[in-house]
Amino acid sequence: MLFVSCDSSHKQDRTIKFKEEHFLKHTAYDTELFIKHGRITVIDSFLVLVSIQQDPLCKLYSIPQNMKELYGYGSIGNGPGEFLQPLLTYSHDNTFGLNELNKGELAIMQLINENQNVSIIESRRLKAETKNENEKVFRNDYYFARLDDEHYISIRYEGENKFFSLFDSTLTLICRFGESPIPEEVSPMVAVNRLQGRVAASDGTMVFATAYLPYLACYQLKDSTMEKKWSFFYDQAYYAVRNGDILYYKDKSYGQVINLKMNDQFIYLLYLDQLLSEYNFNKTEKSMSNVILVFDHDGNAVAKLRLSCRINGMALSNDGKKLYGIAHLPEPTLVEFLLPRLNN
Repeated sequence: MLFVSCDSSHKQDRTIKFKEEHFLKHTAYDTELFIKHGRITVIDSFLVLVSIQQDPLCKLYSIPQNMKELYGYGSIGNGPGEFLQPLLTYSHDNTFGLNELNKGELAIMQLINENQNVSIIESRRLKAETKNENEKVFRNDYYFARLDDEHYISIRYEGENKFFSLFDSTLTLICRFGESPIPEEVSPMVAVNRLQGRVAASDGTMVFATAYLPYLACYQLKDSTMEKKWSFFYDQAYYAVRNGDILYYKDKSYGQVINLKMNDQFIYLLYLDQLLSEYNFNKTEKSMSNVILVFDHDGNAVAKLRLSCRINGMALSNDGKKLYGIAHLPEPTLVEFLLPRLNN
């Protein structure tokens, strides 16, 4: 079988040089966590942690009070205040989104902070309708993220330049858009299994990173359509397509993308800098990363950040000066890093 190294039409593999490289030391908090995996975000001066391994599944911590746990909301179930398969995918101002996977729903959660009393409420729940578009519907939209005040986006995996979806503020479909990271044609099932990834968005700009290929793409909203701004492979992408399936050369391919964040200046990609053959989701030390790649919104490589401990989730402070993560030291621990001042 022939494994190929896929080149980008915009940037050549292995020619990307990061302008800066920094080593960041961590500060650990004493807060007890009873999870193995979770997703975190920062809202105001609070950190929100969402995991189906904890009850309640949404927990709120005060950053100024050394990550003191203040409030909890939600549980697993199908009734009021309950979720079947929630996934934290975005935050903005005092809200964050919980996707109900495979249901095409987005629960918009709101943080209330009044008279020194904080709480979390579900302000509304949006439903993406599945319509007959003269195409085979393989999978509902999921991984909804806020694009701007009037739009949401999601991952779709339909192929034929329909990798993503653009919605209005009610989660009504506007259009399908996007391109596959690879030129070869594969089925939607293969795309879901092999080309899955992460999305981050800010003020009408969206970035997408595949989990198993070192691929990054950027789209921008213009006149109710999403236009591709750039895409490239930031490392060699060794793979082959056989019988419509994508096979990776695990002894040469690096991965995975653990997390993806962006603010008004930079794109932060938490990257598992080890061979795919070494990856093991069930072993903590094999499924966490201590490397963050930083790009600007034009796709320029800005910096490589090496962390003093491995993390499996990250969140950015509102002022862009600190980064928070979930580490295992060896127990699950919230950690903090002071971000360097970067030049773009």
